[in-house]
Amino acid sequence: MAFLVDEPGGAEVLRILHRPVATYISSVNLAEVIDVLGRRTLDVEQVEREVELLLQGGLEVVAADETVGRDAGRLRAAHYHRRHRNVALGDCFAIATTTRVGGPLVTSDRALAEAAGSEGVDVVLIKDSRGRT
Repeated sequence: MAFLVDEPGGAEVLRILHRPVATYISSVNLAEVIDVLGRRTLDVEQVEREVELLLQGGLEVVAADETVGRDAGRLRAAHYHRRHRNVALGDCFAIATTTRVGGPLVTSDRALAEAAGSEGVDVVLIKDSRGRT
């Protein structure tokens, strides 16, 4: 999302997308991108066109199968705390997908980064919408 809405971390995401290694997104997180940005911009068709460009550029979608779903559920049960670590279920799908395909998880969300790190997942923490890391 940071790249598509030109947030401060978007430049880092662009650099990552241009690396000669595969980049992935969970089908659940893809749905989340279209939902959030579609509601924010009120133009779902434009969001889908931009997502399509990312897919044509090499971004690969990983299906959320039973194993990833179970892993995401276990991760949420283990890491969610309303006040101390408000990690969303979609975040847990991102961790489970990253665990499956390997490589780092790219995020600006500190709760997600902490949960992923505690699971042994490498994390690239980018700037959030306010420019903070």
